[in-house]
Amino acid sequence: MTILARVFVVRHGETDSNRNRIIQGQLDTQLNATGLAQAAVTAEALKSVSFDKAFTSDLQRASETAEMILQYHPGIELVKDSALRERFMGEMQGKKGPVDIKEISDLSSIETDEAFVQRCIAWYNRVLIPYISVTKPDADVSEGRCRNILVLSHGAFIATLFRIMVYSDYVTCPAELKLGSLPTLGNTSISVVEYRIVSRGKRREVEAAILKYGDISHLRGLHVIEENADVVVDQS
Repeated sequence: MTILARVFVVRHGETDSNRNRIIQGQLDTQLNATGLAQAAVTAEALKSVSFDKAFTSDLQRASETAEMILQYHPGIELVKDSALRERFMGEMQGKKGPVDIKEISDLSSIETDEAFVQRCIAWYNRVLIPYISVTKPDADVSEGRCRNILVLSHGAFIATLFRIMVYSDYVTCPAELKLGSLPTLGNTSISVVEYRIVSRGKRREVEAAILKYGDISHLRGLHVIEENADVVVDQS
């Protein structure tokens, strides 16, 4: 078995809107002092990872977190991609959260569940699939070199992407992630997916496994908000 790639998916640092339970959606909010401290500690935690590629939402709370992480990785281009943005919450943006699923059922301005899921899948297929393909010659793979990819995004986007992977059985994962809903992601939490090449007869295939989901152990006591106002919940 050869490890092909590891994808490190990080949520952005804290903002004042996070702290005040304000729905941000695609509002372009900035990191607050706690968010900057979280980003700095996360950068230290990922300092030893040799990143090959880096992608971020173009919203500044995500891109600023990514830039702080990449301070230790000179020469790695940071690709900003609007497809990695948080779910668009329309007229709910700027209002107090959390969002009850019943509240948004009749609001046409909000990105629908279907559209949001398709955006997550389309980004994954467009950006990540080319780096984990074994259908064409790749010098890195032949040398047995693991590629490390950094992705900075938002709580609802990351949770939705992982939920798609888990419930489609695309990845293997710890048993607790298969039970009920995925836990809320803290600011600058780290989730890691590992892609491995396995041989089945003459065929080579890629298997994926979640190594971490929503890990905040690196924050060493820094305050982390346990709620995400941008995540739609059923309060019935």
